[in-house]
Amino acid sequence: AVVGAKGGVGASTVAHNLGWAIARGLDVSTVIADLDLGFGTAGLDFNQDPAQGIADALSTPERLDEVLLDRLLTKCSQHLSLFAAPGVLERDYDISADGCEMVLDVVRQNVPYVAIDVPHLWTAWSKRLLLLADEIVITAAPDLANLRNAKNMVDLLKQNRKNDSKPHLVLNTCGMPKRPEIPIKEFSTALEIAPKVVIDFDSESFGMASNNGQMIEEATAKAKSAQQFRDLALILTHRVES
Repeated sequence: AVVGAKGGVGASTVAHNLGWAIARGLDVSTVIADLDLGFGTAGLDFNQDPAQGIADALSTPERLDEVLLDRLLTKCSQHLSLFAAPGVLERDYDISADGCEMVLDVVRQNVPYVAIDVPHLWTAWSKRLLLLADEIVITAAPDLANLRNAKNMVDLLKQNRKNDSKPHLVLNTCGMPKRPEIPIKEFSTALEIAPKVVIDFDSESFGMASNNGQMIEEATAKAKSAQQFRDLALILTHRVES
């Protein structure tokens, strides 16, 4: 599960590139589940316009089985599928915690890896999703609001997941020109977690990838962040020591 410490810090970009890196680098079936139903960008980021997706499953979670799941997923490549959000506002989206868990359980039974893009909000279902996830990635920018929110998340997760792995920290957009930033060492010390990845501010590479409906490695293979997403994929799938 990938979640932002604050809105707009790039958690969706991390989730999508991470899912792509797992599917591409390990050659295993992977699903990216976009739970930002009204404003999700998974479809845009992969240049897809699916007619159906995760909202259809969440509306009647008890109906979801392997056959229906296959109909609702959008195939991006041999190993990568999207469980896309509708990204439209014609209707309200009310998700129940039980329904969300039910739907994601079906997905997990059918593919080895599910990268869940968790929107920046705090509800019964988003909290339960984080508590039940095998691995959690908190994406944050190096400022005070992100530090406070990340600290609150880390404390809650440590308290409620005593026998599970600690959340992983990704510091994003570091070194943005003219922006005052909390030093990485101070940020890490406050959270008592060292960042697994520190992604430098790179508006050109990320902007080009976003506008072209591509992942970073597809748009700019030589970008430093492309290797960082590959490294993070190996850590989260336990292919290397974290």
